[in-house]
Amino acid sequence: MRTRVYPDYQELCAAVAGEIKTQLQNKADSVLVFPTGNTPLGVFKKLVEAHHAGEVDFARAHIVVLDEYEGLAPHDPRSLIGWLQRALLTPINFPIGRTHDFTGGPEACEHRIKSLGGLDLVILGLGPNGHLGFNEPGSSFDSRTRIVDLAPESRASNAAYWGQDVPRQGQTLGLGTLAEARSIILMVSGHAKHGILQKTLHNPPSPAFPSTMLRRLNHATVFADQAAMADI
Repeated sequence: MRTRVYPDYQELCAAVAGEIKTQLQNKADSVLVFPTGNTPLGVFKKLVEAHHAGEVDFARAHIVVLDEYEGLAPHDPRSLIGWLQRALLTPINFPIGRTHDFTGGPEACEHRIKSLGGLDLVILGLGPNGHLGFNEPGSSFDSRTRIVDLAPESRASNAAYWGQDVPRQGQTLGLGTLAEARSIILMVSGHAKHGILQKTLHNPPSPAFPSTMLRRLNHATVFADQAAMADI
């Protein structure tokens, strides 16, 4: 795993957006995975700006949903695919039918990824307990797409967005599924992520901290701002 450090959040977002633009320039029908939450919002803003400027074309791309709360209707305001649609997909007029979610269950999701030729570029955020997607501590490094119980730390973190009514289960692409992507970027921003980033970079790879799985992958890169990386 490699590491790149940027002076601030804006430059971090510009760098990650640049990687996505390059990926699509090299392969127009790339299969992409994006996270939700606050960290990638700056990236999405830059991609929307690039789309309107004619600098990036998503017309042939595919987007596979990273994770979703279990049992929510698509129109539920807590839905993560709804978050992604509001922040990115609708503003870039992403083609209907080229977003792939958990419809049909975990096995159907794995089958769709295989039929698309695999994941090309995965952008991940770093959870407060080291989770990637909804792969909570204890997740096997070879885990596949599945339904999971959400850890108390994850539900507490997500309550900041939705209040206390956070679902107790979710669906997620597994660590093994993510590891098979051709390229992975772990995006980390802010001093609040400093401690878990330090563990990610220096603790021995262990399911106790799912993010340490990336240490075993030559095609994974940490993109962090100085606030997250300071003194690590």
